[in-house]
Amino acid sequence: MPESRCLQGIWSSPWIFIFAAAGSAIGLGNIWKFPYMLGTNGGGAFLFIYCACLLLVGLPMLMAEVALGRTVRSNPVDTVNDLAERHVIHRFWVAIPYLAGATGLLILTFYSVIAGWGFAYAQRAMTGALQGLDMVQSQAVFDDFLASPVEMIFWHTLFMGLVVLSVGQAVTRGLSNVVRILLPVLIVTLFILAVYSMVMGAGADALLFLTRWDWSGFTFDVALSAIGHALFSLGVGLGAMFSYGAYMSKRMSIAKACTIVVGLDLIVSILAALVIFPLTFKFGLDVAAGPSLPFVSLPLIFGALPAGQVIGLLFFALLVLAALTSAISMMELFVAWLHERFYTGRLKAAFTLGLGVWLVGVAVVLSFNHWDAKLLFGLNLFEIIDQLTSFIMLPVAAIALSILVAWVVPKKMLMNEMLVKNATHFRWWYTTLKYVSIPAAILITVAGWIGA
Repeated sequence: MPESRCLQGIWSSPWIFIFAAAGSAIGLGNIWKFPYMLGTNGGGAFLFIYCACLLLVGLPMLMAEVALGRTVRSNPVDTVNDLAERHVIHRFWVAIPYLAGATGLLILTFYSVIAGWGFAYAQRAMTGALQGLDMVQSQAVFDDFLASPVEMIFWHTLFMGLVVLSVGQAVTRGLSNVVRILLPVLIVTLFILAVYSMVMGAGADALLFLTRWDWSGFTFDVALSAIGHALFSLGVGLGAMFSYGAYMSKRMSIAKACTIVVGLDLIVSILAALVIFPLTFKFGLDVAAGPSLPFVSLPLIFGALPAGQVIGLLFFALLVLAALTSAISMMELFVAWLHERFYTGRLKAAFTLGLGVWLVGVAVVLSFNHWDAKLLFGLNLFEIIDQLTSFIMLPVAAIALSILVAWVVPKKMLMNEMLVKNATHFRWWYTTLKYVSIPAAILITVAGWIGA
């Protein structure tokens, strides 16, 4: 590979890579999406399926992306191009990184808008605007906010500005500076909030809800939601782990690092559920309220609790911090490619891509108010992008990348990258990826499409 196309810089330590990868994985999917999906899909049964999907589908696919990224030490587009030029793989596979990068940017168009909601509610919590609300008033506050495109665009713009500034730095410097501070703060604060919620709320009821497996509610739609969220939560199929693997030291164990990342991702998801459900049960609110759960139900709870104003501010600030670490990774693939291939400065590349994401995000904002038209299959623009990325583009990209690793890239090349002391561990990963992860992802995804 030409020198100009090689990535510069290596993660300064194994833990910085783990923090960066975990920061990429941990985001709105854990703190906003996981609790409401848990609530709408029956609690314990969904949690069990989700954990199985993380272990048998998410972890092997995550390891595959990181291993592929480390083979050539370039951005995903040039990595696959290089393998094709050396006739290691067919040129057909060159399209896959573009799909992964486009998926990440498209998700970011609405991800940034939802992160803006977190900003807005953190500001409201700080000023006391969420104190003393009843259900009707809380719903009215949320509805008024959605009906205010100017305010939504302001917070969307602020969030995208932070993302662009962060991605514009060299990833091993800029991202490491962000995650080494934010990720530990996020996890510790979330743990404190979970303990507070369990003590002040109906902790026993929440634990029962999370551990009771009602298989009568099991459907392919629930399984599709679980596997789709596992991939979404880990960022598999977005090319981010592909990119981060290229900065990974050859001395680091991919299996060990990725296992820790998956563990941290699951811990944060469960902590978020333990923040929300004990209080939801105590106040008799609907656990199946859906996406509006943190923004309609939680303000009622925070307003009625001792130190509720501080707790509310911390929760919504966490929402924004988690979103920021994930959003950075969604832009990294194409920023790295533009920087290396066309010698574009990282900040300029990030600004150019960020402007496009911001413009589509403005249209998403308007789909909640002025442009709330059902454009396709009875869905508005936000719903179309969410469904398209979560249930089509993301699974297809993740499956295609995994097929590339498991069935196309030479096995010997992967064995050199995995650096496992015990060959049995490599065989477990390789066999699980080929015969469990990929078939399960294909089966559940296709079944979900047919059922839809």
